[in-house]
Amino acid sequence: MSSKVASKLLVRTGRLQRPITGPRRFRKIKPDLQVKNWKIVRGDNVEILAGKDKGAIGKVSQVLRGQNKLFVEGLNCHYRYLKPRDEFQGGMVRSEAPIHYSKVALVDPSDGKGTKVGFMFTKDGEKVRVSRRTGTIIPKPPELKVTRIREAYQEGPKDTTAENATKITYVMSKLSFRNEILKALNPKKKSE
Repeated sequence: MSSKVASKLLVRTGRLQRPITGPRRFRKIKPDLQVKNWKIVRGDNVEILAGKDKGAIGKVSQVLRGQNKLFVEGLNCHYRYLKPRDEFQGGMVRSEAPIHYSKVALVDPSDGKGTKVGFMFTKDGEKVRVSRRTGTIIPKPPELKVTRIREAYQEGPKDTTAENATKITYVMSKLSFRNEILKALNPKKKSE
């Protein structure tokens, strides 16, 4: 297709078919199709309901909420070839593929089987996950609460120091902005 025809097609239709340059692997889905209330979080034990690993139980390593998918450690794996680089020899590498959220079920801690999950409020007003089959509370995993350790963080050259962040640079007054400027520009006259 010549560039003239392509530019006319683009002007007329507003779109042009062109080759896809980037990976199509992790595209977001439409917002109306996304799950609103996620009941599965990183660190949960889940049972696979469909596919080659059906019936297997594994731990969720990553959740892709924009795509309604999640990764389970050691399950739904495939092999892919990686080229040799610096110190890596290359070859076939095992990697996990994402699984759709509808193909997994959260494991009930009381009996170790997959179950549907609902939400309830405790007497303290805390929202908890509850197994619909047995009624037991499913606690959130401790890995979910672990975040970056503050002691391990090292300040870089572009970080704002604590002294500069706590320094008071503006003192509030009852004057308007215009009157503050006039007061700063006009020094007080000495009375004789």
